[in-house]
Amino acid sequence: MNDIELKTIAIDGKARLNEVTVNGKQFQTPLFMPVATRGALKSLPFNYLEHTDIILANTYHLFLRPGLDVIQEFDGLHKFIGWNKVILTDSGGFQGWSIPNRFNDDGIEFKNIYDGSKFFMDPKLSMDIQQTLNSDIAMILDSLIDINKEYDEQLDAINTTQQWANIARNYHTNNNQSLFGIVQGGKHKELREKSATDMMTIDFDGYAIGGLAIGETPEERKEIVNFTVEMLPKDKLRYVMGLGDIEGMLELIELGVDIFDCVWPARLARHGKIINKGKFLNLKNSKYKKDTDPLVVGCRCFVCHNFSKAYLRHLLTNEPTSAWFYLTLHNIIQTENILNEVKKSILNSEFDKYKESILNG
Repeated sequence: MNDIELKTIAIDGKARLNEVTVNGKQFQTPLFMPVATRGALKSLPFNYLEHTDIILANTYHLFLRPGLDVIQEFDGLHKFIGWNKVILTDSGGFQGWSIPNRFNDDGIEFKNIYDGSKFFMDPKLSMDIQQTLNSDIAMILDSLIDINKEYDEQLDAINTTQQWANIARNYHTNNNQSLFGIVQGGKHKELREKSATDMMTIDFDGYAIGGLAIGETPEERKEIVNFTVEMLPKDKLRYVMGLGDIEGMLELIELGVDIFDCVWPARLARHGKIINKGKFLNLKNSKYKKDTDPLVVGCRCFVCHNFSKAYLRHLLTNEPTSAWFYLTLHNIIQTENILNEVKKSILNSEFDKYKESILNG
């Protein structure tokens, strides 16, 4: 494993501003990772993400297409997709939950979504794939189940994840790649504590809080995260997987979470929903047909600087694939701008004030 250097610059309550170095690449947290599942963001070229520090790509999908034989020709994913900043790869565990499959103690029998065939992924194959992708940060393969499953099923899942985590840790040999553990346990604090303790005995480079954003209420999520964060080491990154809405991130940054990922900003854009601070507007609404204002007054992104709601609504209605580019760009930049302001607010001990201005402004 390659140690990540983490330096905490400021703390405001539990919210924290960190400077992180991995493989000579620096970034600050709190931070949002756009999701480039197959090595690309839908409708948005990477060169427009000049201020984005990390993207997330997916092990399951890249293993199937284009396949490891292609990625090996480029010595990893960075060169293949033309991205020279940080890449985090998810292990395939989420697809184990979201795609029809069969679990056993050794791994997951997956269905290939492209041709319907079956293949088996275990912790070693997940590591082989991610080491070939040569991402900067890899995730262990985890056994993800519905958050509302009963205690005994959650216990089985965290025990399986712990077994897979040990296999992955011992098998992993890429010295240019950090490896993160994943804490699970559903809504059960006792199991969250057991899972966190189990993961920390392996001493990963960072820790994700998994099994969230899959059906729990925001209040339940906050309670779980608040409880779990207290057990995680202060000198390691804390990552909540699969969450990316503004309100949700602010609530968890307040509890000490550092990193998030989600398809939410891009998916909203494709449905014509525009992020405006802690809220969003629906550009399909007829009241914007003749609106000469930008998407968000005061936003300094390329889209808001150059185009009106009326024009972008026209594209959304008549040239949707063109509209998706502009709207996705705005939503991601708006998300990043808010988190940049969050960083400043933590540095100035004004996080609570800033959070309220976004959520209630």
